[in-house]
Amino acid sequence: MHAIDSHQRAKIAKLAYFFYQERVQKGLPGNELQDWQRAERTALEETEAQAPAADAAPVTEIKGIGPKVASELAAQGVTTVDQLAQWTLADFGEKLPRLTARARGGNWIEQAAKLARS
Repeated sequence: MHAIDSHQRAKIAKLAYFFYQERVQKGLPGNELQDWQRAERTALEETEAQAPAADAAPVTEIKGIGPKVASELAAQGVTTVDQLAQWTLADFGEKLPRLTARARGGNWIEQAAKLARS
């Protein structure tokens, strides 16, 4: 098992509480330990699903994206061209509004899609 940081622990706690409430409302048997274990499994599955492939190209392969922008994208969970190819300009507008014009002008999403296919 991997180390759990404070952010992951908070996420697990929220999930465990949600699972607890869900179980109680439905009148299902169980206990808080089972809710916590279910939350840990769910969080681990989500983390593994979001992990980039080992051979995936980093976003810095896109013309116009340097270390600073890559850092801002990483804070949003985007570290590879495959992940960026899934974004839209609306995603930039919502999550990184100050980069929207640069993303549009530099065709970052289109560049990411081309790199993801190759």
